[in-house]
Amino acid sequence: MKRRYWPLLAIVVGGLAWFGWRHWTQIRTGHVSNVSWIATAAFLWLAVMLTLAHFHKDVPQSRNRHQRTALRALKVTVVAPVYNEDPAMFAAMLDSLSVQSRQPQKVYIIDDGSATDDCQRVFQDWYANRRPEALEAVYRWQTNAGKREAQAVAFADDPDGDVYVTIDSDVRLDPHAIEYGLLPFSRRRTMSVCGMLLGANHRVSLLTRLVELGFVNSFLNGRSQYSTLGSVTVNTGGLAFYRGRVVQDNLEHYLAQTVMGRKVSSGDDAMLTRYALLMGRTVFQRCALGYTLHPTNLKHLTNQRVRWWRSFFWGNIWMIRNFPMRRIAWWIITWDFVAFVWMAMVMPLVLIVGPVTTGHFNGGFFLILALLAYIQSVKFLSVKRSDETYASQLLTFTLAPLCSLLNLYLGFVLQYVGLATFAKTGWSTRNTVEVTLT
Repeated sequence: MKRRYWPLLAIVVGGLAWFGWRHWTQIRTGHVSNVSWIATAAFLWLAVMLTLAHFHKDVPQSRNRHQRTALRALKVTVVAPVYNEDPAMFAAMLDSLSVQSRQPQKVYIIDDGSATDDCQRVFQDWYANRRPEALEAVYRWQTNAGKREAQAVAFADDPDGDVYVTIDSDVRLDPHAIEYGLLPFSRRRTMSVCGMLLGANHRVSLLTRLVELGFVNSFLNGRSQYSTLGSVTVNTGGLAFYRGRVVQDNLEHYLAQTVMGRKVSSGDDAMLTRYALLMGRTVFQRCALGYTLHPTNLKHLTNQRVRWWRSFFWGNIWMIRNFPMRRIAWWIITWDFVAFVWMAMVMPLVLIVGPVTTGHFNGGFFLILALLAYIQSVKFLSVKRSDETYASQLLTFTLAPLCSLLNLYLGFVLQYVGLATFAKTGWSTRNTVEVTLT
C-alpha cells in the first residue's frame, strides 16, 4: 500500500470519529429528529462496512509445497464470449492472454453472432503469429443466442476443466491476472474468485472519470467487505474464476432459468456467483487485475446499469428463496432489500418533503454527503497504475461528490426502472460496437 495513502486514511478515521461524536452528542442531548436517527444508523453501517473492507487481504502464494503443486496441476479454461466488439480491444485481450505468467490450457472464443467478421480475422492473425504454442485456442461462431448460451458452448465442449475463467472480450488482463486469481483455490472451500477491473479509457472524459471512481470503489469497498466474510454476492463478469463443478453441476439450470416465464439471458456473472455461494466461499482477489472499457455516454451507461438492476431484483429473490437463513449471504441480500426500501422513504423525505413543509433547504445534508463521498473513496488512491500519474488519480478522487450525484441517478433512480422492468431478461445493449479503445 502506498505511503501517500496513510495520511488520507488518517483523514478517514478522523472524519468517522467526528461523525460518531456528532451523532452521539445529538442522542445524548436529546436533539434527535427522525432524520438524525436515520443518519446515525447509516453512519454505523458505513463504519462497519469500511472496517470490513479495510481488513480484506488477498490470498498470497502458499508456502505449502503440496498446495503449490496442486495449483500448478489445475486444468484452466478461459471462456470469452464476443459480440460486436471493438477489434483493437479484442486484439489487446488476446495479446494479454499470450503473456500470462500462468498460462491456461485452453481458450474458447465464442462469437455470439457479431455483425462483422472483424474479430474473427483478429483471432486468426493472433493464432498464427502470437499465440503460445502450448495454448489450445478455439474460435466458434453461433447465431446470436445470448452470453449464457455462448459460454455454455465452451462449458459443454470442455466438461473436465478444473477452473473456468470467464472474461469479457473488452478486458485486457494484467500479466499475472490468472496466476494471482488461482491462488485462493489453494483453500478447499473456495468456489469462486472475483478479479478486479480498472478502466482502460477512464481519462477520456469527465463521465468516464466519474464512472471509474464509482466502479473501482465497488471493488475496494463492496466486494472487499463481503470477501472478508467469504460471501461476495456478485462477481464481475469481466474477470472471474469458478471451480469446474460449480459450473457443471448447475449448467442445466443456468441455461433454462426463467423469470415470469421468460428465459433469462442476462445476469450471467451474478448467477454463477450464486451457484458458487451455495457450494462454499466466494472471495475477491484484488491483485488479479484487468482493464476494461467504460461506457462513454449516458445512454450506454444507463442501459448497462438498468440491466444490472433487473438482475439484482430477480436474482436476489432467487437467493432468498434458495439460501438458508444461517448463511451470511442470505442476510447480506436481505439487507440490500431493506436498504432499498429505506432509501425509497428517506430520499424523498430529505430532498422534497422537508424543504416543502419547512421552507428550508438543508444544505448541510449535501455537505455531509460530500464528506462521506471522500471517506468512501479514499481507498481509490491506494490503487497503483503504471499508466497514470498520481496527479491524474488525485484529480479523479477530487470528483467524489460529483460521483455521488451521478450515483444518485445510477443507484437510486435507475433502481426503480430496473424494478419496473425486471421481467425483461435480455441484454438490450450493443447492437453495434459501442466503445472503442481509441
